[in-house]
Amino acid sequence: MTASPLLDVSDLHVELRIGGGLHPVIHKLSLQIGAGEALGLVGESGSGKSMTSRAIARLLPPGAAVTGQITFDGQPVLEMSPPELRRYRTRGIGLIFQDPRAHTNPVHRIGDFLTETLRTTMGVSRDEATRRAVSTLADVGIQDGARRLRQYPHELSGGMLQRVMIGAALLAEPKLLLADEPTTALDVTTQAEVMAILDELRRERGVAVLFITHDLELAASVCDRTCVMYAGEIVEQQASSVLNASPLHPYTTALLAARPRLDGPVRQLAAIPGRPRSAFEVSEGCAFADRCAYAEQECIATDQVLRPVEAGLVRCRRAEEVHAELRAISMEAGSVG
Repeated sequence: MTASPLLDVSDLHVELRIGGGLHPVIHKLSLQIGAGEALGLVGESGSGKSMTSRAIARLLPPGAAVTGQITFDGQPVLEMSPPELRRYRTRGIGLIFQDPRAHTNPVHRIGDFLTETLRTTMGVSRDEATRRAVSTLADVGIQDGARRLRQYPHELSGGMLQRVMIGAALLAEPKLLLADEPTTALDVTTQAEVMAILDELRRERGVAVLFITHDLELAASVCDRTCVMYAGEIVEQQASSVLNASPLHPYTTALLAARPRLDGPVRQLAAIPGRPRSAFEVSEGCAFADRCAYAEQECIATDQVLRPVEAGLVRCRRAEEVHAELRAISMEAGSVG
């Protein structure tokens, strides 16, 4: 992490208006992304991953209440005027959504989708915008770009259309990509191809990436660091390789234990007891306490803080002793095997 991060989110708290009242969906969230760095954001559905991305882009629903600070390249995002916000969304950040078919207009050609921002917001001529679009399609693995620009979304496969989405996000040469589960709707082979494209473009262009996913292994394959979210909070942050090999928080440990494995005997998957909690269901204490095998009364009654442990950050008062216990169990199992 550099001394001056490209994106700095500090104590972010987001409440959405539901049924006439405000309900928290993100609580006490802080993260930083340096220029050219990839940060993974993982967790169960409803943990607040997508809302974090939308808060960074200032695309929350009407009536949302936001406190805290979001600073991008030294500029306060929450205080931006409409013209500043427009420049921020076109040249500062690029958005890649989960389902490309839900975010492309089926009656507009691919060329119109790709070049609209360049022509209407950045004042680029149609010919120059078309040239850039064809070049960018080649960068994301789509050949014969001039023909593709004349096609409609339904004429492209899911993987091809997701490449178009990535190209659209890159056309204005943003400094940060917000990739919200961009491979969920794709088959495994296409998923790998899309991730390889994202990783290559990040390294070639120096673009920073916030990569949102359910898949810890996928995040580890492309991200320098990974943050784990639960109930609207970040509960752990470590270098991706370290987190997958040696997690600190009981929730991260449980997620990793629930993964199917191909390199060992077939066994029943370990399930996390209970159900995921939303941020608005947590009043005090550890949000994961009711599902945690290591929770004590003080965990339930006392709010947990994100604090340094070893080389990472963890929101658990018992992290050191739980980590030591799990390591001892792992070593014992290894010696027996």
